[in-house]
Formats: sequence, C-alpha cells, structure tokens
Amino acid sequence: MKSHFQPSWLIVSLVLLSTFSCELFGPIVSKSDQYTKRVSYHRGSCFGRCEVFTVDLYENGLVVFMGERFTDRPGTWEKSIDRRRATALIDSFERADFENYPRTFRTNIPDLPSIDMTYYDADGTAYLTSYRDQAPEELLALERAMNRLAHEDGFRQTSDTIADNKFQPVNNLDREEIIVHLQADVKPEAWIIRYGKQNVQLVKRLSPNGNYYLITTDPNIMGSEEFLDFLRQDAAVISAQKNGTVGPRG
Repeated sequence: MKSHFQPSWLIVSLVLLSTFSCELFGPIVSKSDQYTKRVSYHRGSCFGRCEVFTVDLYENGLVVFMGERFTDRPGTWEKSIDRRRATALIDSFERADFENYPRTFRTNIPDLPSIDMTYYDADGTAYLTSYRDQAPEELLALERAMNRLAHEDGFRQTSDTIADNKFQPVNNLDREEIIVHLQADVKPEAWIIRYGKQNVQLVKRLSPNGNYYLITTDPNIMGSEEFLDFLRQDAAVISAQKNGTVGPRG
C-alpha cells in the first residue's frame, strides 16, 4: 500500500508546488488585479530623452515598474518590499493633501518632464495630481521617494512588452495647427520663443480684440497630444486645442 500511494502524493506535491511557487517569496504582478493598489507614479516625457516610466505600489508591498522610453528597464518589472516599509510610504501619501490638490499645477518651465501621481485611499477613491516644476514640498518629497523606489535594485522582469504610447512622435507628418488662448499680459512673439527648439511657429492672431492665436507645430519632433499636454500646463496658456492639419489653401 505504501508504494501504491507514493506516486499520488508526489503528483499532488508537484501540482501544489507549480501553483504556489511563484508566490513563495511575495506577491506577483500576474495577480496584481487581486491586490489593492495604493499609489501610482508616472514620470512623463520632456523636450529631450527623459526616462518615461510608471511605478505602482500595492498595499502588500508589491512594486511594479513599467518602462516605456529611454529607460534601462523597458517592459514590466516587479519586486516586493517589506510590508512595513510599504505601509510607511502609503501613510505619507495619506497625510498629504491629495484631496485638495488641483488636477494640474501650472508651470513656468514646460521643458521639464511631467509628474503624475495618483493616491488611492482605503476606500479605493483615486486622487490624481500632475506637475512639472511647481508643487508643495510634501508632494516633491513623495515624488523623490517614488523615484528612488523605481531605481532600486532587485527588480525582476516579467514582460518585455512596452505599453502603447499615444504620445510617441511619428515621422513624415505634416505640420499641425493649434489654437492657443494666452493670458492678456503675454506677448505672443516673446512667448513663442520658448518653443523654438520644438519648431513651433506663430501664424496669426485670430481676432483683433481677443488673445486667441494660431500656431503650427511639428509632430515629427513631439506627438501632438503630448505637446497639447505641455501647453495646457504652461502658466501663460489659458487653453489649447487642435485646429486640424495644415494643408493646401485655395
């Protein structure tokens, strides 16, 4: 009888081992939909080769890094940190004023990368804020903590897939038109200079008494959706919207 049951126990043991071995050393990204996400940190692109990535922190200590562009870790990577450390970092987010932060902080330096941080409270409510160069010190401290976490050793790659990025520039596209509404005290001829290296050009004022201007952009340098995101965080810009692609005029 003893020899008869040994293979059965062996099979059961192997099945259990294959099922749970991936979680022996902590939570895993393949089951992240079963975990509670508490923080999401995204470092966006700039006018140049800035590293673009997202880091998600879960309540149980799972850290997921998703590299998009100009990073040494493209694709999806995971690691686990001590539960007490994860709790301490989440508590720091909880003490911050996310509930009253604006959706976007105005910026005076549009060249800098955008920082998007989302805090999920205990009930799952998400509070998102975004900035480039101006934010409260408590928010800057949280950004530094998440950036350090993103660049620690110990990550294990789980996928080499890079997420689709609608902001990616595409070659051989025609110039595009954008209508910008500038603050009343902004001189458009001086303002446009800050976007010179992105090959942005001022075309004309759209009304004699208003502050709406037509500009053209080069989507081969920066994707139009991403450039609109930069414009909308410019303190000199009230609003910005696409006006269609430039074409032959009769």
